[in-house]
Amino acid sequence: MGQVKDPKTETEEDSQNRGALWETLKSLLFILGTAILATIAVRNSVNPYIHKIWGASHDFWGELWNSIYDLFGRNDHLTHHLGSALTSTAYFLVFNAVFLFCDITGKPTWLLKYKVQEGKNEPVDQKKLWKCIRTSAFNLLVVSPVFTLVLYPMALALGSYHKGQLPTFERLLVEFVVFTLVEEIMFYYSHRLLHSPRFYAKYHKQHHEWTAPIGITSIYCTPLEMVCSNLLPSIMGPMIMQSHIFVAWIWIALVIFSTTLAHGGYHVPFLFSPEAHDYHHKTFNCWFGTIGILDKLHKTDKPFCGSIQEVRHYVSFSLTPVKELHPDPADRRANASCTKVE
Repeated sequence: MGQVKDPKTETEEDSQNRGALWETLKSLLFILGTAILATIAVRNSVNPYIHKIWGASHDFWGELWNSIYDLFGRNDHLTHHLGSALTSTAYFLVFNAVFLFCDITGKPTWLLKYKVQEGKNEPVDQKKLWKCIRTSAFNLLVVSPVFTLVLYPMALALGSYHKGQLPTFERLLVEFVVFTLVEEIMFYYSHRLLHSPRFYAKYHKQHHEWTAPIGITSIYCTPLEMVCSNLLPSIMGPMIMQSHIFVAWIWIALVIFSTTLAHGGYHVPFLFSPEAHDYHHKTFNCWFGTIGILDKLHKTDKPFCGSIQEVRHYVSFSLTPVKELHPDPADRRANASCTKVE
């Protein structure tokens, strides 16, 4: 017979779970409340300056958008399909170029000291790399454009695509907050689903062939994963907010830049930290989201919490690599032993 749990123990466990959930919610409410109060407090004093700066910038972006729209003959279909495909491809190639060059050649040598997993992909395995390039190219040049083509009628129905003025600064901030939250929700739950026994082997295992990922592995995956876990979470925010297509393009640039850094394998100063997602590739069983809110809520960040990678998970403003600022425990013990011997 199976072991019967003590009801008292179950109650205590439930109480602990509720306590952890409440603490997480309180933290989120505190962060949001502080941000709202700070915005209200400074709005009157800085608003004129923001509008002055944004006004000049707004004119620049507006003229740029009109130039791009003119380039496509002000044809909505052409702008949506070809424009979206070209911008996404350009973003991906530009953002991955430096990292991929270093992975292949080992140059520039100064970049190697920022490797997250030292000694991995130095240089990258050529056979494995070409397999990755073929799959990533298919997803970028076939799956993504077809997805954009199919999505177009839905975008029109929701009123997402329009040729009007670019949004105000306040509207842009609201849109980007919504984009971030929608992406976190959709990516987290689709990613968790792909890690379930029913779907992992068939649809997600390919992506995890790289336990030490490089930038282009961000789209090294099955077409199903590309659509459900990469494309949909990225574009649903702009569709929900009925965003201008130019704003959607800027958002997609940030998404591609962020996921390239997350998979890049380099913790470069002044850029987003890749430590959390790199740890996910290394261990498989934690950190399924993008910004960590739902991982905190569902406690899927537990294996990551307390690790040396968590200590290093921040935007570094020092040229000294974070792995030197925060050495592995084994390295610290070795250094301490050397000091004692001396």
